[in-house]
Parts: sequence; C-alpha cells; structure tokens
Amino acid sequence: MTLYDRQAEDTIVRALTAKYPDDGILSEESAESEGASGRRWLIDPLDGTSNFLAGIPHFAVSIALAVGDEVVLGCVHDPVRGETFTAVRGGCAHLNDQRIGVSERDTLDGAVLSIGLSHCPSRRAEMVKQLAPFLSRVGVLRTLGSAALDLAYVAAGRFDAVWYSSLHDWDVAAGGLLAEEAGGRLTGLEGAPLSDPRRGIVASNGRIHDEVLHALG
Repeated sequence: MTLYDRQAEDTIVRALTAKYPDDGILSEESAESEGASGRRWLIDPLDGTSNFLAGIPHFAVSIALAVGDEVVLGCVHDPVRGETFTAVRGGCAHLNDQRIGVSERDTLDGAVLSIGLSHCPSRRAEMVKQLAPFLSRVGVLRTLGSAALDLAYVAAGRFDAVWYSSLHDWDVAAGGLLAEEAGGRLTGLEGAPLSDPRRGIVASNGRIHDEVLHALG
C-alpha cells in the first residue's frame, strides 16, 4: 500500500459512505466494513500501483456494487486516457457514451491475449511453462499490470482473452461485469462459474474461451 492508494481510497470511501451510509465496503487497502442494506461496494482505488509508481501511464480506479453475491454495477476509470468503462447487470457495457462489445475472433490463432504474471516467483515460473501452447498460436501477448483495465479491454474488443493465476474480488468485480455485459465470458481456470478469483480467472470474448481453457490444461 502506498500513500496514493490510501488517499484515493479515502476519497472514494468518504463519498460512498456519505451517500450510502448503510452499505458495506470491501476495499483493497482496508478491512471490510459490514453494512445493513445487503449492498456492498468493492473498490480498488489504484489498480496498477506498480505502473503508477514507475511512471507508466497504465492504471485505473475500479469500483463495483454487489447486491448479495451478485455484482450489479461496475466502473473502471482510466484517468490518463480519459476513458470510463461502465456496466449495469442486464444493461450492456459502455466506454464513455458509446456501447461496446467483445471481439469477433473465433480461434486462438492470431488472438490478442493478456496475462497477469504472479508476484510469487514459483507461481510465475509455472505460468511461464503454461504459456507454451499459446506462444505458437496467439498473435499478440501482453502483460500490462492492471487487471481492471485488462478486463475492460476484453469488453471493448481490444483483447480477445485475459488470463490471471490469482486475483481478489476487488480486482475482478467491475471488470468482470464489463466483460460479461459486453458479450464475453468469465470463469475460473477449469471453466466453472467464477466463485473464488484467488484460484485464477479467464475472461474472453466467449468464442475462444474453451480453447484458452484447453491450452491451460
């Protein structure tokens, strides 16, 4: 956690608690606060902190709202590019004022794939080994350091698929909803509906999802 994460979180939490005092909050930088409304905000105040600190202009703010266990609202904001991705459950996905949708690629061959390499050296080495089936087929491979933006880029058709070995709820809540509402698919690494992102996630345009899962073995 950095001062920047903390300041961003404080600003967001103050605004939300002032308007929705009965809602719970789960944020990357603080302990979870329980609410009485059955609603919960999931916040990553600075997704891509390492990029931010290194002066790499690729980071975002991610905010989602869940009712019970279902995420119903998601927003990923890229302050550098002035891009705000939003989605409402059952209401499509948008980039600023324009509706967006996933890519139409129907094969892994030539696909644009982004991955999130683990911070754990042993897990990172394992992921590198798992990349072998992709390297001979995908057209573009990226690791950009912001899960929220990766997922938003799937929704916008910029990436055909995204693979992360482990994430937290606040990493995937908003971006995952974006991908789904844009026509894509979000699952765990074995293809089941996502229940615990700490065990890994795959998001895609849906058309190549099974191929990605198969390549991961």
